Amino acid sequence: MNNLYIINEVLSDYTPGMVVISAPSLERCREVFEKEFEFALMGEFDSAIKDGDYKVIEGVNQEEGVISYVYGGG
Repeated sequence: MNNLYIINEVLSDYTPGMVVISAPSLERCREVFEKEFEFALMGEFDSAIKDGDYKVIEGVNQEEGVISYVYGGG
């Protein structure tokens, strides 16, 4: 069973965006993010995790992958 990771302060373009990823672990969540988005954005992902700008909903019945995302905008 996967967890749902709601990560804020990523995908920035003037203002921060957010992404929702279903994965079994935070490590796998990072891999899914890296595969879906540009490698250059990994710094934003790592910073968001370090700063605690994310929430986890455990035990969701959702296939692994990016569920939704929003790029920041101005």
